Amino acid sequence: MRQGFKFGPVCAMLTWGKELPMTTLVDVDLDREATVADIDGGMRVRTHLNTLGIHVGDTIRVVERAPFRGPVLVEIHGTRVALGRGVAKKVKVEADAVRSDRPA
Repeated sequence: MRQGFKFGPVCAMLTWGKELPMTTLVDVDLDREATVADIDGGMRVRTHLNTLGIHVGDTIRVVERAPFRGPVLVEIHGTRVALGRGVAKKVKVEADAVRSDRPA
């Protein structure tokens, strides 16, 4: 693999020599935006996320995480959706900037 290119399921993306930090949706900090980079699952998982409006390339924000391995509440396109931990672990994301509209 050539340096500077990151190959994903959709197409090759130029990263200008930097590796973007990739993590799962479960590991994203609260109130932090991330870009969906990949969905690591079969056709059923992809179809389920597609019906919820979650696609590769979308910006998603983690709003809340329930304790004791409960669901993850995310906001996508202005709508809040709860995802089970198993499904959320299959969504690979690249972390963006922390939102500044929330009071500290």
